[in-house]
Amino acid sequence: MWGSAFLEDSYPIEKSQPEKETPVVIKQSFFSNTGEGWFETHLGCSAADFVDKLRKMRRINKDAKYDIDDVISDIRLLKRLEVEATLNQIPWAEERKQTLRNLGLSDRDLKSLRRFSDSREVGLVKACLLWEKADETLKTLDEFEDVWGEEEQNAWASAMKMRTNARKMWQTSLHQIDKLNQKDRETIEKSAEVLQMNGPMGSRAIFESLSDDNILHKSMTASKLSKLLQMYGEEVDVTQGVKKGTFVKMDKNGLILKDPFAYAAGFLDADGYITITGRGEPRAGFVATGQRGKAHCEQLHKTLDCGVLQLDQKISKTSNRTQHRLQFYSKGDIEKLLKSILPHLKMKDVQAKAVLQYIHEEDSLRKTELQRVVRYNNWKDDALKADSLLQEWDCSLDDITKWSEGL
Repeated sequence: MWGSAFLEDSYPIEKSQPEKETPVVIKQSFFSNTGEGWFETHLGCSAADFVDKLRKMRRINKDAKYDIDDVISDIRLLKRLEVEATLNQIPWAEERKQTLRNLGLSDRDLKSLRRFSDSREVGLVKACLLWEKADETLKTLDEFEDVWGEEEQNAWASAMKMRTNARKMWQTSLHQIDKLNQKDRETIEKSAEVLQMNGPMGSRAIFESLSDDNILHKSMTASKLSKLLQMYGEEVDVTQGVKKGTFVKMDKNGLILKDPFAYAAGFLDADGYITITGRGEPRAGFVATGQRGKAHCEQLHKTLDCGVLQLDQKISKTSNRTQHRLQFYSKGDIEKLLKSILPHLKMKDVQAKAVLQYIHEEDSLRKTELQRVVRYNNWKDDALKADSLLQEWDCSLDDITKWSEGL
């Protein structure tokens, strides 16, 4: 059947065999980085929009009516599976699935749940508890429907108001951008379009771009725009960049980078390292924390196609924060990385040049000099540590400068 083939080929599910009653399974990993559902990510439209298109097809292609009906049924099944998969990936929703459905699970709501169910848990759970309290009151009142007095009527009105407040709290927690006025929302949305077109940018550059197009309201400033993007940017898939004051747009494939090597250089300057170990092994890597840092490490790993990715490492036993690393161990990977980003490095260019020379250097004395150049430059901003290294090596800053010449 045409509809069944669509279901099996287009979505990661396992349909039950006729003789068994195995439940249908959906893989949660098919949700995109932006939290979009399967239909939006792979077909460019919602399930409802797809069904509407098929209904129009059915009116024109009447001979295929039953096949199209089968496809529509499959789409509805997929949508139910998608909703269930979304709820299954939220730990605090395990006992509240029906409550969440009652509060509202539009496509927009589901996207926000996939993105923000952890970071906005407190407000979302409060909305659930308020709804459940109202629901319990209404169930109790149903038992005395024939003998309602003024007290029961007041309780019913109070419960209905609680439901209204619960839905409002639910929507406010899911879609915090809705609290802004229309002008500010439009500014954030237009900023996202600029970032989609140009890749990572600073708030000042975004502001100037929007100013040139006469989009900004008179009260908007570069500082205010930066704060708006920091607080509400994630609502339109904009996240903070690796350098302070920069922002980057995310799509279904990851972060949008027009110049990935310049981006990688900025990341390394801000949150990375280049070193040579005591055993003479060159090393380089990127370190970041939180979900935003995870996205940056994953994107860079995919872009460079080398290095070792280590995600979700606990910083300490007492902290819930996670650390993510993209590390380069082999000389080939390190050389590929450093050669690509060297033209864009601002702070660690000396270390990069020294390591690149070190990899192919055969003279042991020169290798020692290069190793010390790298280590000193990594610590030069710490006066005590830098001086301690010079004493340990029995050399001076002039020696370091001399060894760095010609890099």
